[in-house]
This record gives sequence, C-alpha cells and structure tokens, in this order.
Amino acid sequence: MITTYPYPPDFQKVVDFHGHVCPGLVTGYRLAKAALSALGMKDPAEGDLVTIAETDRCTVDAFQVVLGCTIGKGRLFIENCGKQAFTVGCRKTQKAVRVVTRAEAFQYTPEGNALTRKVMSGKASNEEYLAFKAEQGKRMEELLTLSDETILKVYPVAMVFPDRETIFNSPSCEFCGEQIMEPWVRMREGRIACIACAHD
Repeated sequence: MITTYPYPPDFQKVVDFHGHVCPGLVTGYRLAKAALSALGMKDPAEGDLVTIAETDRCTVDAFQVVLGCTIGKGRLFIENCGKQAFTVGCRKTQKAVRVVTRAEAFQYTPEGNALTRKVMSGKASNEEYLAFKAEQGKRMEELLTLSDETILKVYPVAMVFPDRETIFNSPSCEFCGEQIMEPWVRMREGRIACIACAHD
C-alpha cells in the first residue's frame, strides 16, 4: 500500500498540505517536478514562477507546494478547462513550458471506473472499498516510479505573463457596507455597490 511506500521527502510536504494521498496528488507532484526541470531549475526560489492551471482538482495543490505558486501570492491562476494541463513560466528568464498528462497512461477499465463511482457515491461494500484502496495504492506507487516520458508530456510555449499582484483601494458598498476592491466596484442608482448588491 502507498502508506508504507517510501515517499520522496518533498512529496511528504505535498501530502501534509493536501491532507491525504491520492493518485491526483501524485500526478500533480510529477507534473510540477517535470515543469521545474524543463525550465532548467532545481529550486523554485531561483525564479519568479507563475502557474496557469487548467483544472481545479487535487493536482493543483502539488503545484502550490512544489513550485510555491499560490493564489494569494498572485502566482497561481485557475482557467478550468477540465484538463490535467499546466503552463508554468519564469518571469526571471521569460521562459515557459506546458506540462500535461499522457492520455494513454491514464486509461481505466470499465470495471475500475464503475468501482470508483460506487465508492465515491458511498454505496460500496467494505470489500469493494478495500479493493478500491488497494488498487489506488498500486496506482500511486506506479505514478511515483514511472518515467516522465511514460506519464507526461512537457514542451516549451510562449507565455503572456499575468500582471503582478496589485494593491487596490477598497471602498465600502453603500448597500451592505462591505468593502470591495476597486476593479469589482459596480454602480447602482448612482451609488457604489458590490457585485451582489448591484444585482439586487
């Protein structure tokens, strides 16, 4: 099982941040490490990295830990297209890469998909749940050890770097009294309104 598998030390930090270990988290860890390597970097602190994620699932948490790209720091942007795909750029070098999973490495049997749906719906028996966890453990060990070439693709791309984070003035909504950063201010009846109050 994955609980006894020797994690790479930096992967344990990813698990601690996410709260549990799962195939999606392992996948994100491998993608983030591959992107860092493709940018010619060993330490994300070497450059001002920015990540554009095309998913909002478990993989994203690995990028936050491995690359230090978080939403609060203005270095992680979610453009959800339902893809396990990420564009990572270094502002210092102006280089960027796109890293995606290989479809052929993530094919599941109809039986496996049915079992997953049953477990996620809470309708699986104890035996089915244990079988699911065992299969997940096996899959995660594979994902930690298979070569990059087997599970992912990474290639250089041109990137339009998002603007750096900006501190805005925050006037108060004249209807609810809550503060709003200026770009999100709306007007209602000639008065400052937040988005919610503007539509009331």
